[in-house]
Amino acid sequence: MVSKMAGKPAKPKHIPQRTCVGCRTVLAKRTLTRIVRQPNGVFIDPTGKLNGRGAYLHDRRSCWERGLKGALANALKVSLTAEDRQRLEQYAASLPENSADDADAQPLEVPSA
Repeated sequence: MVSKMAGKPAKPKHIPQRTCVGCRTVLAKRTLTRIVRQPNGVFIDPTGKLNGRGAYLHDRRSCWERGLKGALANALKVSLTAEDRQRLEQYAASLPENSADDADAQPLEVPSA
């Protein structure tokens, strides 16, 4: 008996994609930080598994600043309370100004001869 799978190429593993609400870049879900709206407030979801409406941001302070200006509240369909905003701003302040991804994307300077 011949297997039906014989001769078929392996299907590549599906990688979920999400959009950063700060810069609108589409990346793999695992590379972004999830923020979730729950009945008792807006929280950072490091596991990505909390119940509630979620939105995603890079680990870049610039994306968090843009997100906190209104894009995040719009994506979560909620107006952020002062407590929620303080919690998110505190987390954003702990982030580096530029992530490792930014350093890789910078063009190399060529010394002039």
